[in-house]
Amino acid sequence: MSKIKVAAADGLRVPAEHNPHEYIGQEPVEVDGSLYYQRMIDDGDLVVVEDPAPNTKTRNAKGE
Repeated sequence: MSKIKVAAADGLRVPAEHNPHEYIGQEPVEVDGSLYYQRMIDDGDLVVVEDPAPNTKTRNAKGE
């Protein structure tokens, strides 16, 4: 199963899949791409957090 990085939607706390007393908040966490988390994403309770792409552009000394 692949891993995905998620965070709870604004103002929500989402229970973790295997520990209902542990919550996912606005701080991104990595979880399994299980049916439970996919359903939370589809319902809008969780949002997928994309890692920022590395900056591949290079600039010359003049800033152009």
